[in-house]
Amino acid sequence: MTKILKIIKNDLCLGCGLCESFNKNICQMQLTEKGFYQPQFTQSLTIEEEQKIVRICPGVKINNTNANASSIWGGVCQVSNAWATNSDIRQTSSSGGVTSALAIYLLESGKVDGVLHVGVGNENFLHNKLHISRSREDILSRNASRYAPAEVFNEILQIFETHPNEMYAFIGKPCDMAGMQNLLRELPQYAGRIKYYLAIFCAGMPNYNATMQAISTFGKSATPVSLRYRGDGWPGYFTVVFDDGTTSRMTYNDSWGKILGKQVSFRCKICPDGIGLLADISSGDSWNTSNGYPDFTEADGRNFCFIRSQRGLQLFKDAEQAGYIQSETLNVNEVKNMQRYQFDRRHYVGWRIIVVQLLTRGVLDFRGLGFYRTALKANYYHALKEMVGTFKRFRKLNRK
Repeated sequence: MTKILKIIKNDLCLGCGLCESFNKNICQMQLTEKGFYQPQFTQSLTIEEEQKIVRICPGVKINNTNANASSIWGGVCQVSNAWATNSDIRQTSSSGGVTSALAIYLLESGKVDGVLHVGVGNENFLHNKLHISRSREDILSRNASRYAPAEVFNEILQIFETHPNEMYAFIGKPCDMAGMQNLLRELPQYAGRIKYYLAIFCAGMPNYNATMQAISTFGKSATPVSLRYRGDGWPGYFTVVFDDGTTSRMTYNDSWGKILGKQVSFRCKICPDGIGLLADISSGDSWNTSNGYPDFTEADGRNFCFIRSQRGLQLFKDAEQAGYIQSETLNVNEVKNMQRYQFDRRHYVGWRIIVVQLLTRGVLDFRGLGFYRTALKANYYHALKEMVGTFKRFRKLNRK
């Protein structure tokens, strides 16, 4: 079995579209019955073509060059609580609006020509794709979380080639950071095109079927015309507008906690980086806590920001001085309770990865992420349960 087939068969593909970007004549992303994107090849690849795709595939290859990834939260220059100074940006964003405010600052200060990030596609309310935002209005039309797959990279080379003199900021999930950096290492002629990497903490990518399941709970016969997974408050509501003019919504805890979060891919369950280790700045929800766990009661949104590079630190300071964001000091130890899932995953994901490495004969190439060191700090009894659970999921996956 070729490596690419092994990646697809073992549910390690992220559906990012990088393989399509190289040659649309022989590879196109298709939406599967499971609700994820997957490459479809129309002819056999040469050895060189396959090796190139494997080298850039973020599903199996992540190379972190930021320092001190062996700590629980990775390399960090500064940790801050922050939020957008503009109350509208703060309100409409998924949390505190920091990433949106930083993107707007980068555009309005002329530091970049555009911002590459995912938003709803042009054809309907559901599907997501990569966009170039060039204005405040563009950013705000795409500034809330999209808890579903996206065609991120299938047109990235056309973007670079169509706009050869433009510099960009790139916003995405941690695996998107890896995909972009893999691509630029493979094609160094584009290496200078991304000036800033802004990552969003990620707990996994649900399939499109999960979104439709959530919508179906409203029991509506009307057709959805728009959808917000979050935002317009913190954490905000899963909100659907229908073509009969009615609106239905459910809480974040009901949408993510009971439906969306339960239908993420197998690859997401062994994700070695949900915290943006490769980014200049990575951010997440700075949840208020109750009894040591996140409290999802509606409030004014806040982000915690892990500033991971000197370039990111300078951007953060400049944006704050220019009045786009406000911040306060945050003790990194407080993030444990705000992001309990990520804290626990950093301890146990290494044990899951060991199982997959053994069963796939070493298909994964994850470097500089520190998960083996953090795994040694885990509870070994629980680690064994994680390994057994991963083995069972993998075996079930391969029986289908």
